Amino acid sequence: MDAIQAAILGIVQGLTEFLPISSSGHLVLAATWFGFKAEGESLELAVDIATNTGTFLAVLVALRRDVWQALSGFFAGLVSAEARSEDGWRLAWLVILGSIPTAIIGLSLRNVFESLNAPNPVSVALIVTGIILWTAPAKGARSEAHQLTWRDALTAGIAQGLAVIPGISRSGSTIAALLWRDINAALAARLSFLLYLVASAGVAVLGFTEVREANLGWTAVGWMTLTSFVTGWLALIWLFRILRRGQFRWFAPYLWAVASLTLLRGWIS
Repeated sequence: MDAIQAAILGIVQGLTEFLPISSSGHLVLAATWFGFKAEGESLELAVDIATNTGTFLAVLVALRRDVWQALSGFFAGLVSAEARSEDGWRLAWLVILGSIPTAIIGLSLRNVFESLNAPNPVSVALIVTGIILWTAPAKGARSEAHQLTWRDALTAGIAQGLAVIPGISRSGSTIAALLWRDINAALAARLSFLLYLVASAGVAVLGFTEVREANLGWTAVGWMTLTSFVTGWLALIWLFRILRRGQFRWFAPYLWAVASLTLLRGWIS
């Protein structure tokens, strides 16, 4: 894989990881449409892992206050009973709790989900994502971290675990699930991306060997990381503006169009 191909995949990952349109699905489609992979051939899992590094860093930068609040609150709560009544402690434990179903689903069904890493299954999953976005509420009433419950965390964690299916948007499904639980869109996005940090860190650790053995080349990995970081950071800024305007559902027609074109392309060829 050359630097241009790597940069394109990094840009695709950065734009689609946080926008509710499925980064894994778009990586598969981009590789197919631009000829990086033969028709029907699965995209290497190592590409997903490598591009995730940049978006992981983008979340750390964009949500640094929330990350610091959760981390400092967690460690303060370990030594102080008073700190356990603060939002930081609560937020940290909700993220940990929500990460459990994600890990269980992702690890137990990983091989099954990898088999769906091809254009036609991805297109079907994109249609499902569009339905999720179109039917989700635009707004929720609960807007403070102390209003979040363990049920909210588990719901988001299950949605994130199921989003391992290529084409099911992780951000779209988790934010939609929390909107259905009457959580404010901005708070839903913050919890969603904190859960993403844990999942992304786990994927990076477990998948380091695959990246090293995939023979992508460190130059390609570097370009993927850089471009996915820059575009991911910009996509995060854009997404929060979209959520404030209640325009989350308007990504659905785009997903249906992309899925339909891909299925038509496969049928014609």
